[in-house]
Amino acid sequence: MTKFTKALALATAVVCSAGAVTAQDVPDWLDGELKKPLSETRIGITVLYPGSNAYQAKYAETAEAYSRELGIQATVMDPQGDPATQFDQIQDMASQNMDALVVWPTSQNALIPAIRNASRAGIPVITSNSPIGEAGRRYVVGHTGPDDCAQAEQAAEMLADSLGGEGDIVVVEGTPGYSVSILRKNCFLDKMADDYPGINVLASQTAEWNREKAQTVMETFLTQFGDEIDGVYAFDDGMGLGVISALQGAGKEPGEVKVVTCNQFGEGWDAMKAGWHSGSNKQSPVDDAILAIQTAIKVANGIDVPDLQGIETPKVLPQNVDDFERPSW
Repeated sequence: MTKFTKALALATAVVCSAGAVTAQDVPDWLDGELKKPLSETRIGITVLYPGSNAYQAKYAETAEAYSRELGIQATVMDPQGDPATQFDQIQDMASQNMDALVVWPTSQNALIPAIRNASRAGIPVITSNSPIGEAGRRYVVGHTGPDDCAQAEQAAEMLADSLGGEGDIVVVEGTPGYSVSILRKNCFLDKMADDYPGINVLASQTAEWNREKAQTVMETFLTQFGDEIDGVYAFDDGMGLGVISALQGAGKEPGEVKVVTCNQFGEGWDAMKAGWHSGSNKQSPVDDAILAIQTAIKVANGIDVPDLQGIETPKVLPQNVDDFERPSW
């Protein structure tokens, strides 16, 4: 283990054990038998960047809490969005001969050699939330998380419907090269081009999943295009909230510019109730983390899992927002 990674592990790793589930308990969701007691099961988990937004923070918090509840030994690590750091984390956890690894990738391709090494060493790896690049999927036993392409298509539908099928929009992207960013961009643009030819994209720029950067990006768009902007698509609700802050700062009225995002946060739910937010979808980091850990425990016990397991992401709109509980993240 490098000095840097060792220091990071001391700062960010949380070892969870001694939970409420006893060694003899077999969870109903396991669909098989335990090779060893849960209390002796060791899972390594590395999460994209819990410090970057509320969704990732809630995912990491849930991973820690659910691991304690099950009584497994789980190490939850934060690579702070850096592929090189996460690469080292995967290598280090594999060298400790964990029973399984859960990786929320920071990069589509940079981690493939580390994941390959773990797989070749007999340690099953699952990816969570964001898939690894195509070249690395042979080394992954399964993937869990939302269907980002479907979410992007939902966003296109919601934004186009809110504009009556016509208008000029801007796009606030996530981190370039990150698979979720690629899917949420390409599938959105394809849906718009195929089904809504009256929608024109004025500009698209990254804000790297950061609320403050999204506000700055939107302020720049407003300077460039002013009242030409009819709508905005932001790749997640954290950036959407930055967009809304920029609109408020520019003196816009609620709903004057339509804002649509993916995976609604609590403040986004509030903004929708107040008329600033025109559409998003429910995506629970709690469901996301629990499904990943359950899948890791299954593969650690030699139980077959599907190549892809999704979580539900229904549309949330002003007309049905009260049907959904306000997110706690």
